[in-house]
Amino acid sequence: MFKPFENGHESHAIHDLTLENQQDYVSLYGNLQITKDKSGLETARVLQAFLSDIVAVLENDAHLPEKIRIQAEQEIENPFL
Repeated sequence: MFKPFENGHESHAIHDLTLENQQDYVSLYGNLQITKDKSGLETARVLQAFLSDIVAVLENDAHLPEKIRIQAEQEIENPFL
């Protein structure tokens, strides 16, 4: 698993849920089903550990701004068309 907000453009997957790292934000997208069994417990623990890492980084940042602006992704023309 990557360290949140470090070395942008890293990603990790928990089943069909993608966690994508940038220097100013972390994106979570996809689908994750946590089943009521031992496998689901392990999945929940992995997600909980990752979210705990995010919270710890944010809590320990003495210069955390009120709000940042995230620039919209620019669309790139498809060179294959």
